[in-house]
Amino acid sequence: MLRIHFNDVDLARTRLAPAPDPLFEIAASMHRLQSSRGRWAYAGWYRTARRDLREQGLERALRGVLVPLYPRAAYFPDFLTPATGADGLEAGLETLLATPARRVEEEIALFDRLIGAPAWAGRLAERGARQEFVGVLRAYYAAAVVPQQERIQARIEAERAVRGRGLLHGGVEGMLAGLGPMLRWRAPVLEVAYPRQTEDRPV
Repeated sequence: MLRIHFNDVDLARTRLAPAPDPLFEIAASMHRLQSSRGRWAYAGWYRTARRDLREQGLERALRGVLVPLYPRAAYFPDFLTPATGADGLEAGLETLLATPARRVEEEIALFDRLIGAPAWAGRLAERGARQEFVGVLRAYYAAAVVPQQERIQARIEAERAVRGRGLLHGGVEGMLAGLGPMLRWRAPVLEVAYPRQTEDRPV
């Protein structure tokens, strides 16, 4: 369980994002590739993404690098989805590259305890290894996510409309209260389904 503690200033600063976070889209798409549940709803994307990844020579990186770091329905290292991803792919990747080595080591160690990290994952503490990894992320994003950008943005706009109605009728707390099913608002704390117990503050 992740528990995010809000104060009055945090609530006043809470906004609806106008666009998807590219690094979370990478993570979500990785999870979708690993799941057969509900695949019929994403069948077109699944076939196209697998074809494009194969044609661009990314299948080995998908199996050997990405899938091991983004296990479905499980913890994966938090440094892979920095908050700056909300400002766009390049902003998020710059932060990922700048992550202190100690933080990378700690999160990979936690990942290893909870899930089992691939043997090479510890190398991501080295900036050079992270630069190579960022290159893989860019290539994957271009092949699997960019072709779906219009569809993703349409989903974001639909979600913003729903959340906007909650905001109009109940303020920020009303909006947060309607997020479910994996998020629950218990003022002043937003509880999020998460593989480990964590306390945090809004970014």
